[in-house]
Amino acid sequence: MSSLRPPALFRIWDVALIVLLLVLVGLTLYFALIPSSGEEAEIYLNGEKVATLPLSVDAVWHNEHVRVVVSGGTVCVSESDCPDKVCVARGAISRAGESVVCLPNRVVVVITGEGEVEAIS
Repeated sequence: MSSLRPPALFRIWDVALIVLLLVLVGLTLYFALIPSSGEEAEIYLNGEKVATLPLSVDAVWHNEHVRVVVSGGTVCVSESDCPDKVCVARGAISRAGESVVCLPNRVVVVITGEGEVEAIS
């Protein structure tokens, strides 16, 4: 009578594949979640850059419709005369690539700096 061996639950290559997948998921999460602080806030009005404000210095930019405040390394739209105030509700931003948009007043605030993802045209 021959002895029957129960089938192995995992083989060596199964374990290696699982470890490799866990490392890849961990690296993806690490690089996706690390904060990449921005260096400047670029303000666009009607698609044209009208101001560049460093996040390291507290400053205020405004026109007749929108007030943009840089304070403590963050930037926000603090006041706007648009009807829905989505830009004000967005709150403060500080990471490269983040933006605040006020569509009715055609104002866009974008954080630029290290860690920013460039789009390919």
